[in-house]
Amino acid sequence: MAYKIKTMFFISITRLRLRSIWYLPGFLSSNSLSVKQLLVTPGFIAGKELIDKNLVFWTVTVWKTDADMKTFRNSPPHRKAMQKLPLWCDEATYMHWLSEDTEIPAWDAICKRTIAEGKVSKVRHPSKNHPDRNFPAIKWTKTERIFKPKIS
Repeated sequence: MAYKIKTMFFISITRLRLRSIWYLPGFLSSNSLSVKQLLVTPGFIAGKELIDKNLVFWTVTVWKTDADMKTFRNSPPHRKAMQKLPLWCDEATYMHWLSEDTEIPAWDAICKRTIAEGKVSKVRHPSKNHPDRNFPAIKWTKTERIFKPKIS
């Protein structure tokens, strides 16, 4: 009897809230450099980001493997940006899961799952909502940006 092995894809989610508008220029610059890197990283399949109310930034990326995501995460400029997040953010949450397809999840599903299951990152000045992921639902979706790889 032959068994078909299903391919599983790696989904990565981040939710970051800047604690002050003063950090926005540095954050946007780092984000721009990270997106350029993302688009050419082997194993990247698809992604999107969203700027929500109150300086909240969401990202979702789909990868062939968790190792591909870790290669992106640990390479500059993304690694350099991550080093600044404890100062810049008062809320920082992430989560990962495996999926049988490469479809990017909807924002409402991403939000619910991140609030329920996400892992909080260390920040220097956490908001009162940070430890328990007591975050509001996504309010805006018109600021979405879709990402597709430049290489296959």
